[in-house]
Amino acid sequence: MTISLEVSPDLREHGRIIRDWAAVEVRRHARQADTDHAPPENWREIVGTCPVSLGRSDPRRDMERVQFGDGYWVRNLITSESLAYGDIWVSGVLGDGIGHLVVKAMGTPEQIERWYEPIVHDGGITAFALTEPHFGSDTSLVATTATRDGDMWVLNGTKMYCTFGAVADYVVVFATTDSSLGPAAIKAFVVERGTAGFRVGKVNEAKLGIRSWITSELVFDGCAIPVDHQLGWQPSAAPESREHGQTASGRGGALGSLSQNKPNIAALGIEMAQAPIDVAVGLLREERIGFAAHRWAVIENEIAQMNDALDRSRRLNFRAQWLQDTKRGHKTEASVAKGYGPPTAERIIRRCMQLLGPDGTSRELLLEKWYRDVKILDIFEGSGQVQRVIISRALMGRDAARG
Repeated sequence: MTISLEVSPDLREHGRIIRDWAAVEVRRHARQADTDHAPPENWREIVGTCPVSLGRSDPRRDMERVQFGDGYWVRNLITSESLAYGDIWVSGVLGDGIGHLVVKAMGTPEQIERWYEPIVHDGGITAFALTEPHFGSDTSLVATTATRDGDMWVLNGTKMYCTFGAVADYVVVFATTDSSLGPAAIKAFVVERGTAGFRVGKVNEAKLGIRSWITSELVFDGCAIPVDHQLGWQPSAAPESREHGQTASGRGGALGSLSQNKPNIAALGIEMAQAPIDVAVGLLREERIGFAAHRWAVIENEIAQMNDALDRSRRLNFRAQWLQDTKRGHKTEASVAKGYGPPTAERIIRRCMQLLGPDGTSRELLLEKWYRDVKILDIFEGSGQVQRVIISRALMGRDAARG
């Protein structure tokens, strides 16, 4: 079966409008957002100047959301990509997190109705708390504990770099119920904002890039939650059993739920690299008279290769989200998109900085900021190394990643 890897003309035009708006209204606040480690205080006012709806996270409830035949995830993909052409800070204020995606992937029908559907229909923010001070991608090292105490689970531990953790309506926390059982004992728990024993250690941690995005340290100190806050929890016939109410490992659910958003993360990198290309080309053309003909031909060839690489990334992202919209398996395709896009974008931005010489690293331009920002995209929601493990297992079986 063949498919067209092109968005519809209507959605393409919708994305162009967002992109042109973001290049002016979003980009002008990029440096200040980076310096302040926070989005502009009037970000709602800024977003309100966009001539089209930005999706269900758009704070303007009175603007009708245009429907497209391309699908929910393809539309989100185009919106994410187009916004990033201005600057990544705007994605940090319009995003709604991914905690609810874990609920959908791992929750019971009752839990989905309770915690997923209200977020999708009415809006809200959710968070995903997996990373801890001693590990990032290796989920088997989860040390946060969940101890059963009657009809409650008691959580103890610290999470870090939790996107939207300080402002989320609830956080999906991954914790181990028995460290001796390894990954099989890692479960997911919904912890609602304001729960006793749950506090924010740092609202926004200091970091290299995406400084305006809220990534929080969260502390759980004797945090007691009802047993039915464990995702997938089902009452069993043996309450005295240590495995009472337990379901399959939360580790697989954690990683599986990320596949839905991986192409959107990769899409951020595309326009974060396209913007430096366009800036560099504009400045280089102003100096073209100083280049020998053969040297200018080399530069033009490099620019063409960069644009070709970004177009390849767009098509990988589109395929993954098209498969998701059409209810087909997309886990491997999502990993391919995520594994290819961010490192490609990083190389492109670095090369654009090199082509501009000293100006490339100057704060007078935004290239050095975009380079710092793009670094995290290769780590967020599964590092590039993890994506390559997933791809190798899909191609050659699980033994491919061993040894």
